[in-house]
Amino acid sequence: MSKSFAIIGAGNGGQAFAAYLSLKGHSVKIYDVSQKTVDILQEKGGVLLEGNSDVVGFGKIMLASTDLKEVIHGADIVMVVLPSIYHKDMAEKMAPYLENGQYVLLNPVAGLGIVEVQNALKAKGCTAKIHLGCTSTLLFACRAVEVGRVAVSGQKESFSAAALPASENQIFADVFADIFPQFDFAYDAIRVTLDNLNALVHPGPTLLYTGRIESGIDFEYYRDFTPSQGKLVEAMDKERMAIADAFGIPVRTALEEYCTMYPTHGNNVYEAIHNCPGYDGIMGQKTLRTRYILEDIPFALEAIKAMGQVAGVQTPCIDAVITLARAIVDDVAEGRTAKNLGIDGMSKEEFLKLCIG
Repeated sequence: MSKSFAIIGAGNGGQAFAAYLSLKGHSVKIYDVSQKTVDILQEKGGVLLEGNSDVVGFGKIMLASTDLKEVIHGADIVMVVLPSIYHKDMAEKMAPYLENGQYVLLNPVAGLGIVEVQNALKAKGCTAKIHLGCTSTLLFACRAVEVGRVAVSGQKESFSAAALPASENQIFADVFADIFPQFDFAYDAIRVTLDNLNALVHPGPTLLYTGRIESGIDFEYYRDFTPSQGKLVEAMDKERMAIADAFGIPVRTALEEYCTMYPTHGNNVYEAIHNCPGYDGIMGQKTLRTRYILEDIPFALEAIKAMGQVAGVQTPCIDAVITLARAIVDDVAEGRTAKNLGIDGMSKEEFLKLCIG
């Protein structure tokens, strides 16, 4: 059955989703803060989706606008496709306009962002009875060639998703089954947070690329990955797994997760990354002031560290990456600490009730 979608964010992912959903027969409106971007999308009338997606072609958009209320009004599903750094602010802006019965999906979420969003909506006095959910990652690995044209280099086959609380998972599963069969609503906010591998694969390896980045050398972020970078990811992954174990939440290793999400294989993370065709052509950064630090440290790793504190699990490698990043990159936000998330002093049982119900 056709649904009406409000896409919040007209970046790479937002435009890809807009085209994808339209091509699947759904009506789509899209919001962005950039007047220039929405003007171009409105003039073109949609987005051209190219590459390795299960549907390609020109997807029509009903409306592209900077008017958040107009985009949200009447939508069955509101998909927030923004970097985590903007989730709290966007929740505060959406609070007056959300309507009873709407499904709000953070796609993707990072570092307990769904808890942060729920707190922000409550703080802003949102009275709408909505359903709040999240996914662990984007469906696509994609880049906008230009506004209104997106190239997909890879499409994931399956990944975790959850409602908050997870007791509403079946409601989400029923709504999204025919739209996004890749979204597996069988998990909870803890699992989805821990399944977002960007927190492992972005900050630490980026710091190990510092020489290349500051020398201005061109490189491919994933294709030039080294075995030592892979080992750092695996060391952080052991701490992630220990947190999951402390909460009694089953999770796959980073290697298993890669081989589930992508058509890849390998005996370790380094090999899985190098064998993943979806990572071809993704260039490395030109500065350390990148979202791999400015977003993934405060809004992903800090939250994992906070969960470790609640669970009583030490995270020395994760702590070291956070400390080093803050030492050499200025103005990294405080982010999703246990205090800021409102989970400081919570017991494991209280935290599990918040996330699972």
